[in-house]
Amino acid sequence: MKQIIFSLLALCFLTSAHAQTVDFIKELEPAILQCTYRCTMKLDTLGTDTKTDRTILRIGKNISQFYSYTAFRADSIWKTPNGKRIWGDAMVRAIRSKNYDQMPNANMVSNNYIYKNYPEGKLSTYASLGVTSVLIEEDYTGQNWTLQDSTKTLLGYPCQLATCSYHGRDYQAWFTSEIAIDNGPWKFKGLPGLILEVYDTKNHYHFLIEGIERTNIAPVCFYYTLPDPRDAERIDRIRYLKLDAEGTAGVPTFLREAGLSGKKSKGRQKNAQGQYIAYDYMETDYHEH
Repeated sequence: MKQIIFSLLALCFLTSAHAQTVDFIKELEPAILQCTYRCTMKLDTLGTDTKTDRTILRIGKNISQFYSYTAFRADSIWKTPNGKRIWGDAMVRAIRSKNYDQMPNANMVSNNYIYKNYPEGKLSTYASLGVTSVLIEEDYTGQNWTLQDSTKTLLGYPCQLATCSYHGRDYQAWFTSEIAIDNGPWKFKGLPGLILEVYDTKNHYHFLIEGIERTNIAPVCFYYTLPDPRDAERIDRIRYLKLDAEGTAGVPTFLREAGLSGKKSKGRQKNAQGQYIAYDYMETDYHEH
């Protein structure tokens, strides 16, 4: 029965993707710095299993972009002439072998693309609900950090500890004033230097710098291949989190009615493969609304 369900989901996904795939790239400005972070997400708060992804922060003079390399790679597959066939073959192999690491998006922590100060004064997150592209726009403000006395070294840079609370979680961040750029992974900013490591105090989400490049780097770009960002529907951040947590957005009606959407709204959640996923999102304040 599960194999039939997965096959139906794959068919629905591929059909929708075929109809909406768009190759769209727009250069915003040259990049002055590119940072690679290892992002580790805990899969089960009562266990020790984690998922690790590589994430990219590309910084320009005015705009920066942040995204999962795995998500970008998976999206890029669609740009190739045989992209849909490659996806389909990978899905079939994963279903038959029950080895879901063969999926092009395996270990992807998030498929969101985050742009700071784009448009000016705003933080824009391009995400998906099912096969619908959505835009979450927030004011471009940093977290309210408190500087601490603790220090350590990362990649040879002396770092200082700072703490904050943001959208439902408490965070600790290590930044270096030797790179005087007010930026960091995900939505983090607001410190007098680049954030090289940041994690929530429960250690459900952890970003750690792996590399910094200053030359021969791609420009800050606006791209999103599935579906077209120019048709993105604007949505409030809290509503987006609630809909995504319900796990029914974009799921075919017959699967929703059968209770096979693959998510639950509360408790220890499982994905469609029966594996535990993170207990909650990085932003947990949607529970309060």
